[in-house]
Amino acid sequence: MNSSFSISESLQGIRTIFSKEWRTYSNTPIGYIFAVLFLFLSAFLFFFGLGEDSFWDRKAANMEQFFLWIPLLYSVFVPAITMRLWSEEERAGTLELLFTLPFRESEIVVGKFLAAWAFLGSVLILTIPVPFSIYAVGDLDLGATFAGYLGCFLLGGSYIAVGLVFSAFTKDQISAYLLTLLFCIFLFLSGTQPVLKFLGGSAASLVSFLSFSRHFESFRFGILDGRDVFYYLSFLLFSLFANVLVLRWRRE
Repeated sequence: MNSSFSISESLQGIRTIFSKEWRTYSNTPIGYIFAVLFLFLSAFLFFFGLGEDSFWDRKAANMEQFFLWIPLLYSVFVPAITMRLWSEEERAGTLELLFTLPFRESEIVVGKFLAAWAFLGSVLILTIPVPFSIYAVGDLDLGATFAGYLGCFLLGGSYIAVGLVFSAFTKDQISAYLLTLLFCIFLFLSGTQPVLKFLGGSAASLVSFLSFSRHFESFRFGILDGRDVFYYLSFLLFSLFANVLVLRWRRE
């Protein structure tokens, strides 16, 4: 009975924080600016590309090139939606007020994270006209496309979880943005062949395993591997736990 009541209280706390953050994305320009720029650039880079590797150049009815650009776009845009999550609370002086409310740190972290992840997911859903367009003119593999979108959603959640941690370290939003941007680019590029060839041996194997890019490649090519899903979910949970520890450290 007490356990059920506690779970119900936690869910209510998470729902309250989620609603507060969701309204922020819905009622402020940054959410709309993010969505419009992301949708425009993702479609433009896929259909027209940079150079001679666009959809029209390749003439292949698949989404591999679309998913290729997503990690780069995430690196630029996701820090913009996470930089304010803690930094703004600190700057506005509402962080201490938030801590006086009857919520656990974990409930606040999860509520903020889910709101940002849901917002990113809703923007991803708005890119659905792209696969519909390909399906209309070619034989698009819907299973592979679903795997690619799932990979994008999990990768985006990982970027957001990292951004939350860096936002909790500073009240300056620009610093939070730059730290998240650099860390996400580092985690993605660390799995690329030039870096792995430079490291070589067991160091390359370890860095490759920890990198975002290695685990995203299978999704990009339409392969749904449970090990990659487990990697991203583990990374998410670890980052959220680290965020809770940072908050507790800052309160002491």
